[in-house]
Amino acid sequence: MTNITIQVHNTNGLDARLAGQLVKEAIACDGDVRIRCGQKTGNAKMIFNVLSLHARRGDTLEIELSGAGREEDAKRLMLFAEQNI
Repeated sequence: MTNITIQVHNTNGLDARLAGQLVKEAIACDGDVRIRCGQKTGNAKMIFNVLSLHARRGDTLEIELSGAGREEDAKRLMLFAEQNI
């Protein structure tokens, strides 16, 4: 299991467009990808789970990856987050 932490810097928070892009990145991952913001958690491969987090600017997202290739998947998600979130 690999965990990464992402700070939301986007002015609009994790809006629908950005959430959709994050879901596409998560779908490309081989294993299970769980996302948490505060007390809410969900499957990062499902758009409604990600949108239901209601992540705002300044919030912290915790992503938990499991399965084969989780280290490479974590690098991919961190790169995406640095460039977009």
